[in-house]
Amino acid sequence: MSRALNSWRAAIAAAACLAYLGTLGARGWVRDDRWLIADNALLQGGWPAAEAVLRTGYVEAARGTAAPIEEYRPLLSLSFLAQLATTGRRPAPFHAVNLLLHAAVCLLLFNALRLRLPLEAAGSAALLFALLPIHAEAVSYITSRSELLAALAWLGCWEFLGARREKPRLAAGLSCFAAGLLSKESAAMIPAFLALSDWVFEGLLPWSRRRLAVYAGLGLVAAAYLAARAAVLPQASAGVPFFAGRLDAALLWPVFALRHYLWPSLSGLGLCADFSRPGSHLRVPVTAAGLLALAALLAAAAACALGLARRRPWAFWAAAPSLFLLPTCPLLVPLDTLGAERFLYIPTVSLAVALGLAFHRARRLRPAAAWAGLAALAAWYGFSLVGRNAVWSSERAYYTAACGCNPGSARARSGLGVAAIEAGQTERGRDLLLQAQRLDPSLPQPPYNLALLAFSGGDPAAAEPLARRALALDAGLSDGWVLLSLIERARGKPRQAEGSLERALAIEPWNAAAQFDLGRTLLLEGRPRQAKPHLRRFLELAPDDPDAPRVAALLERLR
Repeated sequence: MSRALNSWRAAIAAAACLAYLGTLGARGWVRDDRWLIADNALLQGGWPAAEAVLRTGYVEAARGTAAPIEEYRPLLSLSFLAQLATTGRRPAPFHAVNLLLHAAVCLLLFNALRLRLPLEAAGSAALLFALLPIHAEAVSYITSRSELLAALAWLGCWEFLGARREKPRLAAGLSCFAAGLLSKESAAMIPAFLALSDWVFEGLLPWSRRRLAVYAGLGLVAAAYLAARAAVLPQASAGVPFFAGRLDAALLWPVFALRHYLWPSLSGLGLCADFSRPGSHLRVPVTAAGLLALAALLAAAAACALGLARRRPWAFWAAAPSLFLLPTCPLLVPLDTLGAERFLYIPTVSLAVALGLAFHRARRLRPAAAWAGLAALAAWYGFSLVGRNAVWSSERAYYTAACGCNPGSARARSGLGVAAIEAGQTERGRDLLLQAQRLDPSLPQPPYNLALLAFSGGDPAAAEPLARRALALDAGLSDGWVLLSLIERARGKPRQAEGSLERALAIEPWNAAAQFDLGRTLLLEGRPRQAKPHLRRFLELAPDDPDAPRVAALLERLR
């Protein structure tokens, strides 16, 4: 038995690592990885910034006080800060950590499944889970580490607090729950998952005497998290809802879930890196496909509810992992996005278990054919996954794929334009930015990047109206105010430049570039006393900046 266990563990670990080995060669920071990690001014402050991270919203840390700060994920942010402080700004070490976290999730999943399923079913389920192509976004996209940490927290809670333990390890389990909540909001579903597991496998309810202490502890941890979150996010916002109303969501999202969640998860085909649209308020006509998909979803939910009431394991495996999809389901929460493949990291445990049980039953009938089928499916998933990982290897690869599967996405076209400019294809990049602007005139990134392009090309007069347009669309764009200040100074407007920098720092006080530029502007205006605090703050925020020694020497002379 131990030999079989070790063989499965070795196969699962090898599959999880080898499938993502190519991510270590990624050439840049993709999409949110750039502004949430690489260019995040707060995280670049190193270890002294750890305290500020604990009292700052996840998005606010990168975008400043004007950002929609609906997320509080300090543990995730601290993991990025620790890596920036130790391994530097290279993406490879970040990908390596994600790879190891994924391998750990797969091994812990195998350990959890083998306690509740036949060994071959548990092993094959964990093996296929490690190779599912739809997991590429969760593992290869660095900021999706939130999914990996939440999955580790979930499995830790199941291990330490599960009813199969005679005496739950309460401190360890509650610590896992707290870590999950501080990494991703969907971890709030862990108590509900444990309750279903207790009921189906042990016949216990949360208020059963044996389980009361566990759920009381989980409730206290959740209350403490909510209090901390409320203190940090006093004005949380989820942005403009993707759908105009519940009817729109009910008629479109089930079709989307079947086409872009269920089928790609099973087949590895039809994967998409971008589901945004140029318009947020969509009116969805009543279609036969929408009604059928909604009816199928409701029928599946009813069947699972009945199966759970009767303590059927199949209902648990079908429904319980899907709980983690609920916080991102537009049917329940009016989010500003239709969906993302990374949301399926835990829910696809249902699919992996179904495939594992199918292999187990086939093996009893035709062992050779069953093993051949498992090997073929694993090979197909591995091949598809390696190709899918390439999408996350660079900004250009990502935005090319995003435009290919969603040509109506203005954000994807804008990102591809920036990637083209950075690759030296200036005219193509400008063309793509103009296309993005036409697709969605309310998007601030295209005019901002066009302004940056004009200013870099030595034309501040052409850049100024573009920068002002971007700021009119999003006054909380701190980089936009910094760019406008540079344009104003180049056009001989030092007072206006000073005001723009003050606006930038009001939004993002940890913006080292804004602190430096404001200090320099004040010096040029002959106000060294006012300049010194900004220059000192620049040194605190960016001690390794190439200009830091010169600024330090200047401050010494100004004493």
